[in-house]
Amino acid sequence: MNTQTEQSTVITLGARVRVRRESVLLCGPRYPGRTGIVTAENEFGRDNGGLWYVRLEATQRAKERVTTFYSSELEILEEDAS
Repeated sequence: MNTQTEQSTVITLGARVRVRRESVLLCGPRYPGRTGIVTAENEFGRDNGGLWYVRLEATQRAKERVTTFYSSELEILEEDAS
């Protein structure tokens, strides 16, 4: 099963990303709309387009955390858009 994103973007270490609001996961999206930085790659997700560790930024309601996301759950933010 190929879960590549429609944008065909390549996620790299240090990339600034946003968690998509829609999800292909049965449970729905985890942390939708949160932004963060890709910190590492998990070797077990390589067959599914990549499984990435992302350090999510803290919000007023939630603390900073590191969690894993498949590349299909992430969208790369432009460097100029801040």
